[in-house]
Amino acid sequence: MAIEQDKPTTERRIHVLPIELLDRIRAYQSENNIPSEVEAVRRLLSEALQARDTIDDIMKQVRAYFRQDRDLRALAREVLSGHILVNRIDIEDSEVRFGMRNGDAGSIRRDGSMKTGSITDDGNVWLKSDWPRTPDRSAGGWDSPGNDLDKEIPF
Repeated sequence: MAIEQDKPTTERRIHVLPIELLDRIRAYQSENNIPSEVEAVRRLLSEALQARDTIDDIMKQVRAYFRQDRDLRALAREVLSGHILVNRIDIEDSEVRFGMRNGDAGSIRRDGSMKTGSITDDGNVWLKSDWPRTPDRSAGGWDSPGNDLDKEIPF
């Protein structure tokens, strides 16, 4: 049986960029005292991609980290504290709650259960839905078991 090797964590790429964009990257690098242009580009790309994340994207990242390491403080540090959209983190013995700039919020408990909700302007986190969401079959949609259309056909 062949031993599966770990996937590489980096890959070399070459991209051609306009001079104006390179000047802006170099200015960012200099203003932030970043040692290399490559690191400046990495940070800019990471922030740009994080800015597109939704609550579901962040919850997936939280779940993936929790599957590897169940330490809630490490999870908060590694996944949430550096995320550009996360503006509040509450750490307790059995739970980590976080809020986002857009008003969404999430949590994970020591047992792995997760919830989503919202955060108010004054910083209160209201968690109302289990995550991941399950389809609501009680609403009586076409696929729901409560749909009586097929039980008896009147003709």
